[in-house]
Amino acid sequence: MKKLKLVLCALLITVFTKAQNTQKCGTDFINSNYFKNHPDKKVNRQKIEKNLQKIIQRNYTLKGPEQLYTIPLVIHVLHLGEDEGEGNNISDAQILSGITQLNEAYSNTNNEGIDMNIQFELAKQTPNGESTNGILRVNASNVSGYAEDGIALQLLGADEVELKNTSKWDNNSYYNIWIVSEIEGNNGGFGTQGFAYFPGASATYDGTVIMNTCWGNIGTVNDWNNQGTTLVHELGHSLDLYHTFHVQGDGSDTTAAGCVNNVSCSTQGDFCCDTDPHKASSSNSCKINEINECTGSIYGNVVRNFMDYSKQECQEMFTADQKDRMRATLEGSRSLLLTSKALKEPIVPCETIKQSAICTPITGADGLSAHYAGIGEYRFFDAFNISSFADTDGGYLNETNNCAATAFVNPDSTYKFKILAKGSVENTNYVKAWIDYNDDNSFSALEEIYDNEIKAGIYDSISVTIPDDTEINKFLKIRVLVDLNPISDACHDPQYGQAEDYSIYVYTMNEITSIRNTNNHKNIIIRPNPVSKILNIQFESDEKNNYYVLDLQGRLVQTGALKNSNSTHQIDVSNYKKGVYILSIKNSKSSFNSNFVVK
Repeated sequence: MKKLKLVLCALLITVFTKAQNTQKCGTDFINSNYFKNHPDKKVNRQKIEKNLQKIIQRNYTLKGPEQLYTIPLVIHVLHLGEDEGEGNNISDAQILSGITQLNEAYSNTNNEGIDMNIQFELAKQTPNGESTNGILRVNASNVSGYAEDGIALQLLGADEVELKNTSKWDNNSYYNIWIVSEIEGNNGGFGTQGFAYFPGASATYDGTVIMNTCWGNIGTVNDWNNQGTTLVHELGHSLDLYHTFHVQGDGSDTTAAGCVNNVSCSTQGDFCCDTDPHKASSSNSCKINEINECTGSIYGNVVRNFMDYSKQECQEMFTADQKDRMRATLEGSRSLLLTSKALKEPIVPCETIKQSAICTPITGADGLSAHYAGIGEYRFFDAFNISSFADTDGGYLNETNNCAATAFVNPDSTYKFKILAKGSVENTNYVKAWIDYNDDNSFSALEEIYDNEIKAGIYDSISVTIPDDTEINKFLKIRVLVDLNPISDACHDPQYGQAEDYSIYVYTMNEITSIRNTNNHKNIIIRPNPVSKILNIQFESDEKNNYYVLDLQGRLVQTGALKNSNSTHQIDVSNYKKGVYILSIKNSKSSFNSNFVVK
């Protein structure tokens, strides 16, 4: 009986695998399962379709059909431990070649179809506001089943959710694409090449999965699938295009063997009246001049469409109705992608302290061999950072350009300093801290702000008053040292603990006020400072003025025109990251510059 069960199981796997091999796109299969398991999402899918039709009928609202929409992408390369550029860990060049193919197809560079006025671009900014090239590389070999069979559609390979959880960004701000080794054990060859979720899928699933062997035109790509049509096809699904041979029209499944009544083309089939109903082509055919049994006429352009299954040399166009659907999707269910900051150069509101301190403590070998001691949490006023043991952090940790760990303070004011040491509760941790008040890149005994012996796991805090002669309007360094041995000074090399450097920014004004005696800028008042939501600007000027907000690297964050003088102008900074910015007010004759703090 056990042998019989094994044989039956093998037969089922074989039958399933063969069935999948006839479908080079797994989108219908994966979405059908999704809607069966999430019936509420199927209802929501129908609402999305109704809203999409309304957007098309009112001829859009955000942009005209010839204005460009740009979609931010993040590429997750799920490799098996290979070096970058080897095997499944494909090179940046191969990734970029696929993006080029994608953009050429959507901009109709071959002049065979319609320009979608949609482009795709790799993200420049991470969800945390850091710089990125939009390509993430993750060794996913430890995910069960992935090394053997890639990602599973049903039986063979790694669980889809578990695999995607190894690397995923917010699907409202980024469109996620996972490049995988294989799908359902096909060894990166024939069979399902990729799949995508329709708009409205939960963040757990949303995005496109595609094999590296059908990406781009160099590297690991198969020569029979190297023209980018798989990526073009799957991104069509992500923007609410169905297969041109689609029958049901509700997003649940495709009946490729049937024909749909073309009389109701706007409510049946693929919802595009300029794609004739037809049966799915095979991946090795291009039957343009054969008779379409669904219409009695020749197939024509429908098999040249990117959303059919014809061979890659034949797939080369989108239609006007497909353009309507995709652009309406970008104004409807995927509109948040267009307001994402992903394609903006990241703002750098905190500045790396240019000069290093006179010394950098080095943790001893003993301290780097096990979890003996470390700085668990650091707090200074509104600044906060979590770290770990010396062996985890490598001893010294430089957080001077970390905005979240930077405190913005005033001289002659008092703030809370709080520390939590890590280690065994039996040990005494010696902890000291200094602030380089005079900005001379060293820490004197007079600059010591904390000295105590504390137990691990227990917060200790003191109040620190910033001296009124502290260097202002600049970032100053804070050093924190912990060790199981007594600490001599700020250059102490801990045997078991670690040193961490942070920064504070000291500024003097609650509002920026400047009186100019020229006819160009008079009585400038900028408030509040610091600011969290609205920055108010008031001044007198006879000239037309513009404002510019820059980050500390001089990159433009925001710009605009100012109203006539003698009125208050407002700049919304509620979406700015915490930090220091430069405000510049300029006209044809003069300019005014000053820093302000966003808290």
